[in-house]
Amino acid sequence: MDTARVIVPPLVTAYAIFVVMVVRAWRGPKESPPRRPAPREIAWTVVGGYLVFLVIVAVFHVELAGQRGALRSAAAGGAFLLASASVVYAVLLWKLRRWRDARPREPRPDDP
Repeated sequence: MDTARVIVPPLVTAYAIFVVMVVRAWRGPKESPPRRPAPREIAWTVVGGYLVFLVIVAVFHVELAGQRGALRSAAAGGAFLLASASVVYAVLLWKLRRWRDARPREPRPDDP
């Protein structure tokens, strides 16, 4: 099998996704008030990211490159990274809230 036929389609796809992201970012964010996501939304984002990671490994390493053990390795390593990053995120979020609550608030002009 020709190497270019295996490498070029995923490379072009990744580049197209990158270009779409840049164009959308260039348009600027929509004007909406910031909101705090619910813990359930954060959990779904984490689980979804992990599953997308596994799909990428399955497609590129297992199917295209033929590395049969890559999915098992990625599942274990990815689970470790997911757990580690989640713990670090939770600790930093807790610290940020404590820091924000301990800081003296400046009165707003519309406060009574």
